[in-house]
Amino acid sequence: MRKNSSFTHNSVEVKLKAVLEILEDKKPVKEVADQLNLHRDTVYRWINAYKEYGESGLENSRSLTATSKTNDDSKKVKELEKKLKEKEMEIEILKKFQAFLKENE
Repeated sequence: MRKNSSFTHNSVEVKLKAVLEILEDKKPVKEVADQLNLHRDTVYRWINAYKEYGESGLENSRSLTATSKTNDDSKKVKELEKKLKEKEMEIEILKKFQAFLKENE
C-alpha cells in the first residue's frame, strides 16, 4: 500500500522531528509515518540517513547516496589504477629479464 507522496520532500526540520520522535521518544515508526501520511520505508530511510550522516543526512538522502556511491567508485578506480601500474612494472621487469637471458645464451 503506497501512501500519498506529497510530503516526500519535507523540510529538514520535519524529518528531524520525526526521526527524534522515533529515536528519543520511542514512538513507533508506523505511527510517525501515518501522521505524516508517508510510507514507513521513507521514515526508515530518514532514520538511517540521520544515523549515518547526522542532521545533514536529512537534507537530501538521494544525493548523499549518489555521492557515497561516486566516492566508492572513485576509490575503486584509484585501486585499479594502482594495480595496473604495478602489473605494467612487473611486465617491464620480465621483459628486461627475458632480454638478459637471451643475451647470455
